[in-house]
Amino acid sequence: MMLKDKTCLITGGGTGIGRAAAQRFAEEGARVWITGRQQKHLSETAAAIGSACTSRQGDVTDVETLRSIVHEMPALDVVVSNAAVSFPVDPLADSPDKWRQMMEVNLWGTVNVCRLAGERMIRQGTGGRIVIVSSILAELAEPGSAPYGMAKAAINQLARQLAVEWAAHRILVNVVAPGFVHTPMSYVSGVNELESEWCKTFFLNPRRPRVPLLRPGEPNEIAEAILFFANPRNTYCTGSVLTVDGGLTVTF
Repeated sequence: MMLKDKTCLITGGGTGIGRAAAQRFAEEGARVWITGRQQKHLSETAAAIGSACTSRQGDVTDVETLRSIVHEMPALDVVVSNAAVSFPVDPLADSPDKWRQMMEVNLWGTVNVCRLAGERMIRQGTGGRIVIVSSILAELAEPGSAPYGMAKAAINQLARQLAVEWAAHRILVNVVAPGFVHTPMSYVSGVNELESEWCKTFFLNPRRPRVPLLRPGEPNEIAEAILFFANPRNTYCTGSVLTVDGGLTVTF
């Protein structure tokens, strides 16, 4: 088992990619702690995984709650910073408060998680792995995604910086950048954008597919990429961004 006897924290662990990562980590022998804003989702995930999973309600923007969770854990070997929000923002029509909300969760929430993780791992003196879930929108632009893309680009650079800062402590920091993935965040105003005619025509059209694999990804496929970086056998990969998008970003 790749993560036998490892203790892992996954933010946004109640649904989607976070839930898939928690399940996969537990299968590999990890003691998994998950946190998120909605206790219902956390409880469902913890029940599905069993005794290997501990859930604690918390928001990544709430530093003191996060700190108490990290201090409660018996150890901290792997952190997956996955919690995020996504909603369309019009650069001119929408209030700056919507920009701030997006940045507060997606950027500063990630900073909070990484700082607390680094602090604990350095104090333990045993090294560790930090994996940040970003997005291909850190490098590409899509209408309505200005603050989301800005936040994701910033956390990519955060990972590079921390990889350099904490290398001496044997802490490896990497990024997984998904493309289209079937998660609750795929729903915009109650509609799954991955099943829309727009997506099928522009991205999944067999005549000229923007996504060569002709389908969105599944959370478990992203979880496998996260597991690669979390694996103790990964000893020389740090500061990297791994794109998992079915080939979307290599087409034109």
